[in-house]
Amino acid sequence: MVRLLGSIAGMLLFSAILLLAVDVRIYSSRGWLREHKYATILAWSYGFLSLLLIIILIIYI
Repeated sequence: MVRLLGSIAGMLLFSAILLLAVDVRIYSSRGWLREHKYATILAWSYGFLSLLLIIILIIYI
């Protein structure tokens, strides 16, 4: 169970970094404001969830 939660946290963190680094720049350079906003919100929520899972794993292990 610990490995599963750790893997999920890692994947969420990777997805958040990828969204913030690539998708947000593409959407903002093309002028797609709605997609830029949704990608930013999704990336920060993924980052928050991964941080929450990492904290839970550190506390309970």
